Amino acid sequence: MTSPTLRIALAGFGGACAAFIALGAGSMRLPASTPASASVLARYDLGAAPTARWKLPRALDEISGLATDATGRLFAHDDEQAIIYELDASAERIVRQFAFGRPPARGDFEGIAVAGTRVFLTTSSGIVYAGATGANGTAVPFSLFRTGIGRSCEIEGLAWNANQDSLLFACKAPRISALRDRLAVFAWSPARPAPAAEPAMRASLRDVADQLGHRDFLPSELLRDPDTGHLLLLAARAHAIVEITPQGDVVNVSRLQRALHRQPEGLAFDRDGALLISDEANGGRATLTTYRRAR
Repeated sequence: MTSPTLRIALAGFGGACAAFIALGAGSMRLPASTPASASVLARYDLGAAPTARWKLPRALDEISGLATDATGRLFAHDDEQAIIYELDASAERIVRQFAFGRPPARGDFEGIAVAGTRVFLTTSSGIVYAGATGANGTAVPFSLFRTGIGRSCEIEGLAWNANQDSLLFACKAPRISALRDRLAVFAWSPARPAPAAEPAMRASLRDVADQLGHRDFLPSELLRDPDTGHLLLLAARAHAIVEITPQGDVVNVSRLQRALHRQPEGLAFDRDGALLISDEANGGRATLTTYRRAR
């Protein structure tokens, strides 16, 4: 079968950065959040028994990021191939799957975001694959963008910021000295695809350590709360979620139950406000766990 057209849009590396906070005039900034006391994580008891826990089909052993669209439809992606799945958590079934290209494009995919009918995947080096949602079993055309973020850090985690029509990228491992001892989030807009040279948010790892008890926090997922603007950063190795304001203030920390979460890699809200966490199989079964909002 003929491969769908691949359109490559390579953003130049000489332009201004896409977004950053308090680092220069004229930059796109993350909007201020509601008061820090309005904790998102406080809505959930992650130490209690979950509302539901789905042992996923073997096809999803390498499930990585999660994302929901404006209607609450849940999407996930594979780790090494650009295969996207729509999931129905309540019915415990795969609604559809489609791919970017045939055969599916390959890469080290570390995050997914959905905006309308657009789906975005990012690799660990900050290369973005973008395409429309497809029907079950189809291959869809896609575009490819080089954000430039990979020069500053290894990426793991992607989220959509509807307020600014931009993607947010979680920095897992910094590659420049300026980001040492920092949790950083970059912003990049597909509508204005200039390379992102500076982070949109920085938080002190010391502040995280004060609440978490250790400094071993390497993000594996990113989720933005649309009501407060707060960012939830999930770390698989630390089995914890840290809540941070767009200004870099640490609001709250929640630990995950290791017995339930073998390798947490995905984070999303469902249409009812429940928190969803996906875990890769890691020698067992991949799972999707639901925590109902309690507050």
